[in-house]
Amino acid sequence: PLLPEECRRLLLVTSDFHMPRASYLFEAVVAHKGDSDLLSVMPHAASGGCPEEGGPDCEGGALVSEINGHTLRRRLQDEARFIRHEVEQIGLRTHIPGVVIPPLPAWRLERALRQVEAQLRALDTEPAE
Repeated sequence: PLLPEECRRLLLVTSDFHMPRASYLFEAVVAHKGDSDLLSVMPHAASGGCPEEGGPDCEGGALVSEINGHTLRRRLQDEARFIRHEVEQIGLRTHIPGVVIPPLPAWRLERALRQVEAQLRALDTEPAE
């Protein structure tokens, strides 16, 4: 089983820019396992972790991977692209090896995309320091 039978709540903790896609994938897995009525996914976004635009790529050492040097704007743009083109086509087919997870209704994927787009718009309206 994916989860112990007594488990009724998942706390999903990930970066704020990653939360829309991550919660979509978690919800799809839970729905596929037939637990969507019994199990609630409770997202808790963590902010930060991306270098500032125009600033150094990282402070105090080498990056673990190139993506860790991407700005928040770049990460959000990548998230939007992934949601538009890859979540249903690739993400749900490879998320759990050997298990094809059916996509959630189209409105749910659209909601994830709108959440990422709202974060991008917020970057454009933030006052300069």
